Amino acid sequence: MRLSWFIAGIFCQASAALAQLPAAPGLPHPKLPDAREIASPPAWWVPWTIGLLILIFLGLIIWLLLRPKPAAHIPPRQPISSCLRALNELRARVSFVPPAETSHRVSQILRRYLGERYAVPAISRTTPEIFSGLRQFEPGVPIPRAEGVWKERFAPVAKWCDDLSFMPVPATAEAALALIDQTIAKVEEERL
Repeated sequence: MRLSWFIAGIFCQASAALAQLPAAPGLPHPKLPDAREIASPPAWWVPWTIGLLILIFLGLIIWLLLRPKPAAHIPPRQPISSCLRALNELRARVSFVPPAETSHRVSQILRRYLGERYAVPAISRTTPEIFSGLRQFEPGVPIPRAEGVWKERFAPVAKWCDDLSFMPVPATAEAALALIDQTIAKVEEERL
């Protein structure tokens, strides 16, 4: 207890001594400018939001740069145009190709066309296997596209191809050219 009285006495004497010191000039000092207000720091969520937006933006840029590119759009092959192009190329070279070879190439072009257009496995079949079963269609009865008009249209061309390829008498270049022209005409009928 005596110790606390001793400490209290020291504080009283110190305060009396301080009271006797000359007074300091009042604040604010007349020569100092007025104090400006200091802006308070932003709320805690502002820097976090800015950081999150920066990360999202960087992630978007990285994703756009590294994502797989979409496959190039390749238009589907048009069987008619590819068939006509091949027949016209063959027609341009008919004078350099033997007639039997010309009829074989026309047959292959026609078989590829039938396979692409009508899904007929024509390349792996003989001509009689492709065109067998031609039936007489009655007027007014709908013809199934898969077995109707195309058989009637292309059967004479296929027979002519076989005749030029396999007949014992050598065929002429004019006959081969006529075969190509007839095939082009039959394929052109398909457009209508």
